[in-house]
Order: sequence, then structure tokens, then C-alpha cells
Amino acid sequence: MTLKSMREQAGLTQQDLLATIRSHSISRIWAWEAWDRSPRPRTARDPHIMSLSTAASLSRALGISLDDFWHGLDK
Repeated sequence: MTLKSMREQAGLTQQDLLATIRSHSISRIWAWEAWDRSPRPRTARDPHIMSLSTAASLSRALGISLDDFWHGLDK
């Protein structure tokens, strides 16, 4: 499962997710979601490399546990 699919399953747009985690950079959300594209854009970022507080904010915004969020990125 990708961050994009988790976000869509939660019924959120990138802007919704951005507002929920109180970030100001839509490019950050895009870069994490782009990680699973092929070919991978140069600006893509590995979503496994984010702070614990950001991961916790994202999991809360998506309505899933931090464990489910983390394991979902591996699927």
C-alpha cells in the first residue's frame, strides 16, 4: 500500500492531509507519494525517512495506527 492509496482510502486530498498535519509544503506530500512511481522522479522522497512526529501526525490524519501506517508503506 502506498501513502497515496492510504490517503485516498481515508477520503483525503493532498491539501486535506497537508492541513491536518499542519504543514505548508504540498511538495512534501507529493514527494512521498511519488516514491512508488516508476520511473521514480528525482524529487521523490522515501516515506520511510521522516520524523516520528510526522509519521504519527500522518497516521492520525489517516485514521490508522502508527504501526498500520508504517507497515502499510512496506506493502
